[in-house]
Amino acid sequence: MERARWRQANHAVRVAAVAAALVLALPASAQVAIPEDQEMAVGRAVAARLMAQYGVVADPDWLAFLSALRDRLVPFSGRPQVPYRIAILDHREPNAVSTPGWVFVTTGLVQLNPDVDAWAFVVAHEVAHTARRHVAQHVARAQVGQIASILVAILTGSSAAGDLVQVLLRVSTLGFSRELEVEADREALRMLVEAGFDPRAAARTLQWFNQVTGRRQENTHWAGTHPGFADRVRAVERAYEEFPSRNLPLRVRHFRSAQPAGPLVLRPQRLSEHPQAWVLALAADNSSDRAVQVGVMEASLAGPDGELPVRFLRSTFPGEVGPRGRAEGLLVFERRTSAWPTALVLPVGTGPERVEARVDLSSGGPFAPPPQPAVLPRPPSLP
Repeated sequence: MERARWRQANHAVRVAAVAAALVLALPASAQVAIPEDQEMAVGRAVAARLMAQYGVVADPDWLAFLSALRDRLVPFSGRPQVPYRIAILDHREPNAVSTPGWVFVTTGLVQLNPDVDAWAFVVAHEVAHTARRHVAQHVARAQVGQIASILVAILTGSSAAGDLVQVLLRVSTLGFSRELEVEADREALRMLVEAGFDPRAAARTLQWFNQVTGRRQENTHWAGTHPGFADRVRAVERAYEEFPSRNLPLRVRHFRSAQPAGPLVLRPQRLSEHPQAWVLALAADNSSDRAVQVGVMEASLAGPDGELPVRFLRSTFPGEVGPRGRAEGLLVFERRTSAWPTALVLPVGTGPERVEARVDLSSGGPFAPPPQPAVLPRPPSLP
């Protein structure tokens, strides 16, 4: 009984996404324009119904953890303007689902306690469904008038909305197609890499779900609506093998550190691994009233464990940073092994005065959004 209710709720989560993608979903001869604010309104309606049915767990630590993962992934989603709110449903079935504006995980999934990279893949997969508007292809199978009436009822709060939602549930009973699920996995893999998480987490997480569920879901998603785990594992492994041909990095590290070097402050931003090269995004701020020379052609990366310096290949970084100026660019180096370089070695200076800057690259990690200023100042301390 409870499992049947969960399957019904799982379909309900798709309702908002179905209505939200009407612009792309309906045939060209019968499109209905759906602004993003209406898409989000439909998402809120379905999310509210789902939360009312199962309840939510307002655990501040878990919500903060999941929100931090979301914030690291969403900038690379291709649709970062959507407010992907996080909620934990009080249900023992291990699952994660999404609707426009929301990503849900269950207490059953929380209790399985995946590792950080596995959590990142799960969240990225659900974000990808909304970012890629996957439900649009399901809506295309429905009659235009039927979908339009559902949308109007939901957005206006009509008493018929409940019945119409059930109609829309029947539209989505087939679930996402195999192709769309694989695409969501591929997009999640790409987001993992760009955000600085372990790309192996995609296949590893799918294999892990297959094991912890006793292989009873060999032909299903986390909770019974997706194609088989084994096929999805093979698909993401093939997708990662195709990264070089798509000019996508194999791994990425992000940095928030700064290194003074004479009058310059050097700020490594992103180091990406490619089959034949390391690509370092670098920024530099000049605090002096004189131009500072940057010895780009003499740059190198320090290899791990005292290896020979990693050879410089080419650069878009300028050879000079103007007075009180800022410069940004890419430095490209030869890749001999898959071991991460430990430092950038870069000569900088003005005229004959030069220093050899050594910028630490060993402390990189996943992308971290810059801190947002508080809306209000902190209150003064009481006497």
